[in-house]
Amino acid sequence: MSKGKLPSSLRDLAVVGVCAAIVVIGSAARSEDEGATSKTPETSEAEPTLTMSPLPNGAPGKPTAVVSEAAPRSGCDFPDSGFGDYLGWRPLPLGRILVPSSLTVPPDGGFDLLVHFHGTEPVRKQLAPLGLGLVIAGLDTGTLSSGYKSAFESEGTFDAMLSAISREVALATKNPAARPRSIVLSSWSAGYGAIARILAGGRDDVDAVVLLDSLYASYAPGGKMPDPTELLPFTSFARAAANGGPLLFVTHTAVPTPDYASTLETGTYLLREIGADVPATPPAQDPFGLSRAHDQNHFFLRGYAGSDGDAHCGQLRLLPDILRDHVLSASRP
Repeated sequence: MSKGKLPSSLRDLAVVGVCAAIVVIGSAARSEDEGATSKTPETSEAEPTLTMSPLPNGAPGKPTAVVSEAAPRSGCDFPDSGFGDYLGWRPLPLGRILVPSSLTVPPDGGFDLLVHFHGTEPVRKQLAPLGLGLVIAGLDTGTLSSGYKSAFESEGTFDAMLSAISREVALATKNPAARPRSIVLSSWSAGYGAIARILAGGRDDVDAVVLLDSLYASYAPGGKMPDPTELLPFTSFARAAANGGPLLFVTHTAVPTPDYASTLETGTYLLREIGADVPATPPAQDPFGLSRAHDQNHFFLRGYAGSDGDAHCGQLRLLPDILRDHVLSASRP
C-alpha cells in the first residue's frame, strides 16, 4: 500500500449531485459546485436525515420494472426499530459511537469495530437490531467528498479517533484495556473521501473496507479514464485483497456522473487493476438487479443496474449481509 499522501490538487467531487444526500443538522446549505469550500466536521449529537438531491445530468427517473428478488431494496426511507442492545449515541471529538450494553471484552480488551462514513443513521437503523456485537462509530460531515478528506488530512487524526473510541468502550465495559482487535471501514457515497485519506497513510491495521456505491474520481487529463493517482490507495488495497490480504467489498450502481468517474467506472478500473477478465459494462436487462459480480480471494465486487437516487440509497441496505456473510464470518471463529 502506498504510504504517500494524496496530492493537494485532488478535485472536490460533488457527490451530492448523485444521490440522496446526508444533511448535517445545523449547518448552512452547501454549494454543489466542485469548488465549494469544505467545512469542519459536525460533532453534534443531532440526528442527520436523508433528503433527496438532484440527480446528475442524464440520470433517468425510477423505472416501472418490477424489482428482482436479487436486487437490494431501493429508496431512502429506512424503518427505525430503535437502538436494540446499544446504549445510544455517544459523542466523540470526531463523529459518534454506539456500544452494545451487553458487550464484554476479554482480558486483553479486544473488540470488533466498524467505522462508517456518510449515512450513520441508516446504518444504525439497520445494524442496531441485529445484535452483531459490533462497536459502531460513524461520521457525517456533509455531502461533499472534500469534507471527509479534510477531516483526516492531518496525520494522526484516525489514530486519535481510535483512541477516543477505545476510551468510550473502556468506560462502557469498565475494562481499561479496551482496544479494537479488528477494524472495518465502510462508506456510502461521498464518505469514501475519509477512507482514501486513511488508506493513503499505509495502515496495516485495517482488516476490511466496504465501499457502498462509494468510489468516485476525477477523470485523468485528456480522456474519460479515472485518475490513477486519486485511486491509488484503493487500487493498492484491491491488489492486496485479490492476493489474499485484507478484505475489500465494492458495490456500484449505474448512476451516471458526466463530469467525473462514476462508481461503475471506478469499479471497472479496479477490476482491470487486479487482472479480472469480466465485462466492463453490465447488461441492462434488469434496471435494479445484480448486473455483475466478481470474487477473487478477499476482493469482492457487486454491480447493480439501478440508475437513480433510490438505487443509490439502496446500496446502504447491502451492508448487513456483507458484514454477516463476508466480513464477520472471516474475522470470527
